[in-house]
Amino acid sequence: MNLVRLLTRLGPGPLRRLTTAAVATAISNTLLLSIVNNAAQEIEKAKADFVDLPLAALFIVCLLLYVKAQTWMVTGVAVDLERVLHDLRMRLLGRLRHADLRKLERFGATPLFDTITVSCQTISQNSYYLATTPGSILTTLAILVYILIISPLAFVLITLLLGIGTISYLRLGRALEIEEKRLVNDEAALFESVSDLFDGFKEQRLNSARSRGLNAIFDEVSKGAVKARNTVHMHRWQQFVFGETAFNLMLGMAIFVVPSYSAILSQEVAKIAAAVLFMASPVFWLMQALAVMSGAEAAAGRMLELEDKLDDLTEAGSNAPAKPVPENFSELRMDAVTFGFPAPPGEPPFTVGPFSLVIRQGEVVFVTGGNGSGKSTFIRLLTGLYHPQSGRLLVDGVVIGAERKAAYRELMATVFADFHLFVRLYGIEAPDPVEASALMRWMEMDHVTMLQDDHFGRRDLSAGQRKRLGLVAALLEKKPILILDEWAADQDPHFRFKFYREVIPELKRRGLTIIAVTHDDAYFDAADRRLHMEEGHLTELPVPAKGAA
Repeated sequence: MNLVRLLTRLGPGPLRRLTTAAVATAISNTLLLSIVNNAAQEIEKAKADFVDLPLAALFIVCLLLYVKAQTWMVTGVAVDLERVLHDLRMRLLGRLRHADLRKLERFGATPLFDTITVSCQTISQNSYYLATTPGSILTTLAILVYILIISPLAFVLITLLLGIGTISYLRLGRALEIEEKRLVNDEAALFESVSDLFDGFKEQRLNSARSRGLNAIFDEVSKGAVKARNTVHMHRWQQFVFGETAFNLMLGMAIFVVPSYSAILSQEVAKIAAAVLFMASPVFWLMQALAVMSGAEAAAGRMLELEDKLDDLTEAGSNAPAKPVPENFSELRMDAVTFGFPAPPGEPPFTVGPFSLVIRQGEVVFVTGGNGSGKSTFIRLLTGLYHPQSGRLLVDGVVIGAERKAAYRELMATVFADFHLFVRLYGIEAPDPVEASALMRWMEMDHVTMLQDDHFGRRDLSAGQRKRLGLVAALLEKKPILILDEWAADQDPHFRFKFYREVIPELKRRGLTIIAVTHDDAYFDAADRRLHMEEGHLTELPVPAKGAA
């Protein structure tokens, strides 16, 4: 079982504790049954109305043992599972942090998010079922042995009925699992329709035919989800009713069938009936566990499988000690660097390069070109996020291989076109409040939000404002190279002018090397060099004279 595999990651201790607690639960529960039956028999024989104090004391002791064993078992397994989930979650995130970007793009984010969050939640919420299952099984077996001692015939009949009931219950469970998978698909389609409504709200308001079509599809999908959910409810109820029916049949068999074929005394019938009643709790727990454990088992399997898959996504050399690169560099060089994206059969792949160029320290380089020309791929290659299929990256003649990639990337602060504004300034220890305040004023964001300790006060901002905060965070990193991808595209005319005429010259004066992807041809004169991308090929074009762009 995948859940057991998870627990064994902590060594033999959790399983040993689970087994010990399960045995203690079974023994204490069976002793309680025996004590109750013996007490009833003694009272029946003696016709007494007094309490057998030793027997009552033993009953209390067994009851306390049962409570202690159950509590220890459930809380212990819950704690162990949370520990192993934390460890596994951190291992997954660690592998994810060191994943190769291109491999991660092909893998997709959805299975990662689902596995790391939803699967952990599923296992955590159902930990008590894993804890009680071994105890319920052992308790059921112990009570069956108790019945065997009293009446072999009752044992055979009840065991046979229990076995048939278990097989039938599992079959119903498999049918329920199939219907639940269908429900998941229907609810995913329903979610997609709702997303269409929210994401395309403006478009559907401007087109009545689209609005009606969306409503018709939503109605159809919603009815399908209702039908699927009703089917799931029906299967769950059938499974529950079947379990109760099977249990009542066992009780009826003990009372009505067994005495007809065995010279059994009335008190022995009562003992068997009491045993069947004592079996109710563990049997019902097992029925519930079988109904929900499949989901937790599948979630554990997804987490373990993802761990293996993320091993394949790990970037070469990312876990090894990083070798240094020159911090006070003079030049970055791309030497015949090429890269290609795989294409479907029959279609030519999109390739970029070969790129052969030198970027010197302190230069302002603009990268221009149309959409789809390869600018973003060029930036990913330059930053080392994509690995060249051929060619080399060099810093002052030092080749940037796998063992130097981490140190090479430490030279760069970035604000990508699709950048993420983090909740906190991760990796920036205690930013200077005076410097941070000055940057916020410079970016004209001090009246909009503020930097509180290591996080921004507001993040519900426009795209242009968010990019200004992104630039503040990048400058607080104090890296020698600043890479901006379409940074000015979301700025208003006032701040776009300020960016090219004030911010870039000031950052150049401070000694930063600036590489900016831009379409703003009116400001090309702000650059020292212009690299133009077209169909994956890079050419250097002359820069207009200052003020002539």
